[in-house]
Amino acid sequence: MKTKKRIFRSLLYLAVILVVFYSVGPIIWMFLSALRPRAEFFSMPPKILPDKWTLSNFKALFLETEFISFFLNSIYISIGTIIMTNIIGILAAYSLTRFKYPGRNFIVIFSLFAYMLPPVLLVIPLYLWVVKIGLANTLASLVIAYVALTLPYSIWLLRAFFKSIPYELEEAAYIDGCNRLQTIFYVILPMAVPGIIATTVFSFTYVWNEFLFALIFITSNSKKTFPVGLDSFVTEHDIYWEYILTGSVIVAVPAVIVFLFTQKQLIQGWGAGGVKG
Repeated sequence: MKTKKRIFRSLLYLAVILVVFYSVGPIIWMFLSALRPRAEFFSMPPKILPDKWTLSNFKALFLETEFISFFLNSIYISIGTIIMTNIIGILAAYSLTRFKYPGRNFIVIFSLFAYMLPPVLLVIPLYLWVVKIGLANTLASLVIAYVALTLPYSIWLLRAFFKSIPYELEEAAYIDGCNRLQTIFYVILPMAVPGIIATTVFSFTYVWNEFLFALIFITSNSKKTFPVGLDSFVTEHDIYWEYILTGSVIVAVPAVIVFLFTQKQLIQGWGAGGVKG
């Protein structure tokens, strides 16, 4: 029995290693390709490590393309979406858990239903709407669209957190002289930090990688986000792999940093949201 357990455990570990390598392998290849000259991209047979290590691809990306503009646009849109989603989501979730009014349950169900809708169904209606209000081809139009897409899930998750906070803590704050706004800031929000971080990371990852809305809403090259900007390096005459791979390495850095610094709170937030919702 011990021998069988050891064999089974060894096979399990081997399977895990293969799955991890299968998942991480393309990322490692992308990073190594960004550090090799273009001439080595199509060398046969393929080589894992570059024959010549170089940073010329990064230099060319910054000097010969508008990648910096693409990158900054994505940052601006991500920050704007995160701020608006959290503010509206916190107030909406607090309202749904602390106040009683007609249609409250309908709003809760509708928020979950709206999150389940495929984004492709919303792209044309939202685009027509931003055109009517004069925000076509602006970064603000993307922020509005992304808030509409990320807000339903944020409300649902934050509502689960606010429901888990005992109302007696708010009553104690009222007795101590706090008004409702002070109670939200000093009692509710500190206890809901994991949920807020979870919604923040969800909004960031969605906006950071979104392609369809950015492609349709933005027509000016200087206002493109990096997913659309990287796509522009694929032309009918050539594919600039050195720009695509190098740019992909750079844009992966913020996402890795966010997950490294928030992974503990992120697991708590998503786990609690799934259990308490």
